[in-house]
Amino acid sequence: MRTAAWTDSVSVLDRMTAILDAFGEVGEVGDGLGVTELARRANLPKSTVSRIAADLVDEGYLDRVAGHLYLGLRLFELGQSVERPRRLRRLAMSAMLGLRDGVGHNVQLAVADGADVVVIANARGKDERFPAAHIGERLPRAATALGAAFAAFEQRRSDRPPGSVGQPVTVYEAYHGDHVCVASPVFERQSTIAALSVSGMIDALDPVEISPYVHRAAATISRRIAAETAET
Repeated sequence: MRTAAWTDSVSVLDRMTAILDAFGEVGEVGDGLGVTELARRANLPKSTVSRIAADLVDEGYLDRVAGHLYLGLRLFELGQSVERPRRLRRLAMSAMLGLRDGVGHNVQLAVADGADVVVIANARGKDERFPAAHIGERLPRAATALGAAFAAFEQRRSDRPPGSVGQPVTVYEAYHGDHVCVASPVFERQSTIAALSVSGMIDALDPVEISPYVHRAAATISRRIAAETAET
């Protein structure tokens, strides 16, 4: 509960969060909220809410219409950007668990973000010597099998005639001292949207043996994505 003591001790970020949370705390707010009601719900001084709300309006997180405040378009855009990883996890998880159970090693699913790949789902293997990558962990595209899966498939796509569709067959390997990672792209239509990998200790994971399993699991996820896309 947001008490008076809480109000005195919170940071600016806490106050911003309280203001945004207030839109969903009580009933419907289709008519928007005035500063007075917003301050009451957020348990913050009206002057504080007025100042922070003005900044949030400037940044697009809130909209102001006829003296009432509404959640802004920028929050909707951010929510849409989060939807893709959530959808990918939902469609991929059973295939990832099946792959993990079949090979016994760590399984990761990642999406690209600039010069990095970001792990959005994992399934831990049996070998406790090598922990699975954490959800949210960033890895450099240039030095990982996951990153190579993105780059190589995009190159293959650019080499095809316009309108052609093909399934990637190459699985990419990366060695890092005492462990190895094998990855394959996951795609939607003609674009790579994720990469699936298996990683483990180099003395226990044979890339040649593992590669077909990784490829089949990635292809399964791609087919599930295509099927759901066709239904929408």
